[in-house]
Amino acid sequence: MITHDLLDAYESVKGDYEKLPWGKRPSEELWEAVDGFLLELHLIQYGYADDGYARHIERELKKRCADASVIDRLKVMPY
Repeated sequence: MITHDLLDAYESVKGDYEKLPWGKRPSEELWEAVDGFLLELHLIQYGYADDGYARHIERELKKRCADASVIDRLKVMPY
């Protein structure tokens, strides 16, 4: 589940998983999910995806994120 704690860690190293200390590393699967969502949201924001794909990503965000505030935060992250 993508949480605010995970996003805090992601932002602290600007998305560079290898910069996290060993004891503080979340699962690579979740980290890659954040990377992927940020890319997808960027594509949607700049008009490179159609409405159907945007709805698909919204559904996936709801499945993978802890709550709506996490989704909102992902949508405004600059990475």
